[in-house]
Amino acid sequence: MNRKELLQKAGMAVAVSGILSTLSAEDHDHSGAMPTAGKSKYAKAMMAAIHCKLSSEVCLSHCLTELGKGDKAMAVCAASTREVISLCDAFVKLASQNSSFTKKLANLCIEVCEACAKECDKHANHHAVCKECRDSCLACVKELKKV
Repeated sequence: MNRKELLQKAGMAVAVSGILSTLSAEDHDHSGAMPTAGKSKYAKAMMAAIHCKLSSEVCLSHCLTELGKGDKAMAVCAASTREVISLCDAFVKLASQNSSFTKKLANLCIEVCEACAKECDKHANHHAVCKECRDSCLACVKELKKV
C-alpha cells in the first residue's frame, strides 16, 4: 500500500467513525425535532449507503489515478463509481427525511450498485480499492432490498 492509499483509507475511516458516532448517538428528544438517523426505520440502509458512497469515492480517486497513468480499462469503473456516489448520497438525503420516494430511489440505487459491483469485480484481483468498493456495493444492495 502506498502513502496515498494509506491516507485515503485513513480519511475514510475517520469519516465513517464520525458518521457512526453521530448517527448512533441517542440524544435527548427535542419536541418537534426531526428523528435522528439512529431511530430511523432506514438507519441500516443509510449506513450501508454512506459506507458505499465513501468506498466509491476512494475507488473513483484510484480509477482517476490509474487513468492518468494510461490504464483505459478503469474508465467504466470510474463512471460507475460516480453514479453510485450520486445515488447513495441522494438515498441518504431522502431516507433521512422519511420521503415517500425513498423506496423508489432505493430500487434505482440497487440497480446502480449492482452494476458498479459487477464492474469493480473485473478489477478486484488487481486493485484492493475496487474489491472494497464491490463489497460495499453488495452490502448496500443487501440493505436497500429491505427498504
